[in-house]
Amino acid sequence: MRSLRGRLTLGITIVLAGVLAGAGIVVARYVDRSERAALDDRLVRTVELSRETALAAVEQELPPGDQRLDNVLSATGISLRLLLDGRELPAFGRPPPPGRPAQRDGLQTFEVGDERYRSYAITLDALGGLARLEVTTSLEPTERRLSDLNRRLLAFGLGALLIAGLGVWLSAELLLRPLRRLRAATAGIAGTEDLDRRVPGDDGPAELRSLAASFNEMLARLGRSAADRERALAATRRFTTDAGHELRTPLTSVLANLSALSRHPEMPERQRAEMVADALSENRRLVALLDGLQGLARGDSTPLQRTDVELTDLVGVALAAARSRHPGVTWSCALPAESVYVRGWAPGLRILVDNLIVNAARHGGGTVGVTLSADGPALSIDDDGDGVELAEHERIFEPFVRAEGTTVPGSGLGLALVDQQVRAHDATISVGESPLGGARFTVRFGPRSPSS
Repeated sequence: MRSLRGRLTLGITIVLAGVLAGAGIVVARYVDRSERAALDDRLVRTVELSRETALAAVEQELPPGDQRLDNVLSATGISLRLLLDGRELPAFGRPPPPGRPAQRDGLQTFEVGDERYRSYAITLDALGGLARLEVTTSLEPTERRLSDLNRRLLAFGLGALLIAGLGVWLSAELLLRPLRRLRAATAGIAGTEDLDRRVPGDDGPAELRSLAASFNEMLARLGRSAADRERALAATRRFTTDAGHELRTPLTSVLANLSALSRHPEMPERQRAEMVADALSENRRLVALLDGLQGLARGDSTPLQRTDVELTDLVGVALAAARSRHPGVTWSCALPAESVYVRGWAPGLRILVDNLIVNAARHGGGTVGVTLSADGPALSIDDDGDGVELAEHERIFEPFVRAEGTTVPGSGLGLALVDQQVRAHDATISVGESPLGGARFTVRFGPRSPSS
């Protein structure tokens, strides 16, 4: 009985057996009381109806051959006897049981041999109370009928239990069919490890539909967790590969300069200063590379915690920070008076804006324009540099790729970070010609509204 169907059948059968047993006991006791009450009533009415006949038999000496009363009593299975001053007169009806005990007035049950009897006796007021009238009948017919009724009730109960158990077994088979389909679906998911599959949630009773919905929610959470884990592993692998590839050259350069300085303490001061400056430059490049690689890894591995971000303030803060880092650049800014909201991850949006502004400041000719439009919304960054060739528009967003002819120092990761955040925010970025003469980078976001 480890199966749910077996336990359900056993439990309902036990409950039904208790109900049938209780009902059978109630019915048997009711019938027993009814039968015995009817028998007692018949005995009492027989005595009452026979009173006058018994007095006539005593007073008028009814001849023994008169069979009228005898036939009536024999038909009902009752024996009647009349006692006069302790002396028994001839009995009417069926013969009374031999050796029966003395009877008292009223109803009484007694046994003679293996048979039980029921009797009713009264004292007749006539003849000075010397006459007593007694009627007696055997309880065997009544008890036989009651025993037969009990056997029938037992047979009916057993049959009903058998039919009910079979019915519950078959009904459980139908009721549990959706559960078996749910189990088969979950086993298939476990076997294939396909967390994108879902179990059917519109079949079966409400409890099973609720269970299927909960299971699908769990699968969705596991799927998101697996995707996050895979994204983090991919970011880790990418970081390790890129770091090993890109950091080798600057580390080798720094090591060579330090080794030369260590081996030649007599090196002229001017040459020593040049080598130290070169080592510091390579060290700064290392730091920039590590920052960029960490930014890429963080963007790839961290699921976005999206909120409504006020883009006007964010662009203003990023522009103020860029002005302090690049005091030699002439800045122009056109921001809307109203608030502009986008749905996204605030740190990622800040990375996007910072890198676009810094890229324009480094590669431009000294003038940068920042424009934020509420229509879209859209962010445009203009510079007055040499621009970007059409063939380079897609390639410059790849990690460690720099436009042809670029001489400005850099890691080649800034625009890769921009592209990463553009894709993460379901935005688009395009490269074109700027009114200032250089390049224009334009990021277009989907329409958003602020949180209420």
